[in-house]
Amino acid sequence: MLDMDMEVTGSLDEDETFSTYLTLDLGGQRLGLDVRHVREVLDSQSITTLPNAPGDVLGVVDVRGSSVPILDIRARLGMPHEALGPEARIVVLELGQAGATYPLGIQADRVHNVEHIGSETIEPVPCRGLGGWDAKALRGLCRHGPDLVVLIDIDHLLGEAAAELDLSDGFGFF
Repeated sequence: MLDMDMEVTGSLDEDETFSTYLTLDLGGQRLGLDVRHVREVLDSQSITTLPNAPGDVLGVVDVRGSSVPILDIRARLGMPHEALGPEARIVVLELGQAGATYPLGIQADRVHNVEHIGSETIEPVPCRGLGGWDAKALRGLCRHGPDLVVLIDIDHLLGEAAAELDLSDGFGFF
């Protein structure tokens, strides 16, 4: 489902269970998204805002004749808003619920690679001592050189709320 020409990194061992992630930068952090949800990566483009849209909807972009909503993943992750640079991209995800799929876009400061990450290299998110912090949107952490990659669980972060997002039902359309 991934429609891009990117380098795939990471070694594969036949005895190892692994997952494949698209790595990207957002707000100074490296994130990983399961490629099973990634439809394509687009160059940054103008986002058409929608009057009265929910607060985490940045607007829509045109993708080959279809309007794709762009969600503010920074807000969903509790990150501050930052201006986008020249390497910014739009990652179009394909989400689904009850057999139906729909596209949804997010912005990234930069898209890196497609990485094979072994399950034994994924560390649990340290939640002890962090109060009632809800880490369900995170699958875990993975070390990549000196950096930690935060593996995002797109289904938990965007799934249900995005499925309920119906921009044609009174959110800015006359």
